[in-house]
Amino acid sequence: MSTRSPKYPLARLSPAKDDILIITITRDSVMTCDIAPMQEKLTTLSSTREAAVKWEGTVTFAFEGWDNDPRETAEIPEIRAYFAALTEAWPYWLHFAEKVGDTIPHVLRLLCRGRFERLRPDLIGWQFEGFDDIKRLLSRLYCDQNTLYDRLALPEEINERIAQEVAQLIESVFQ
Repeated sequence: MSTRSPKYPLARLSPAKDDILIITITRDSVMTCDIAPMQEKLTTLSSTREAAVKWEGTVTFAFEGWDNDPRETAEIPEIRAYFAALTEAWPYWLHFAEKVGDTIPHVLRLLCRGRFERLRPDLIGWQFEGFDDIKRLLSRLYCDQNTLYDRLALPEEINERIAQEVAQLIESVFQ
């Protein structure tokens, strides 16, 4: 049983928080923009109703092989291009991403324009260029999530709960 406290209280409404599926994206895949292996793994999560219910709220990701790069992942053009291509092929982050940690904000940083700024000597934060990028992205991701729910006949209650969780996450990003 996990003892970590949720950063976002509405995330407690999600049933699957103790088992997190960490997906590792290799530097080689990023540099060649080869999304096929990752797309295949992610597609298994969204292929059936049972899989989608089981893996809802459990996915996070990490980029392997960038430890010596001083930039944050959202500052690396190759990672941004790879993640945009992956999201174009598999746009279901809102349903599958864990919502206790930083995964949804990380998705936003990778797909929306912005920059890191030093907030204090010991703290940096992402400054989005504008809210319009985020609105467009979320609109697209919600439409894709609705398509997933229609295709798999997933319960509307889950869809509504996720929308509330994501709204709270977005609100916390702009506080």
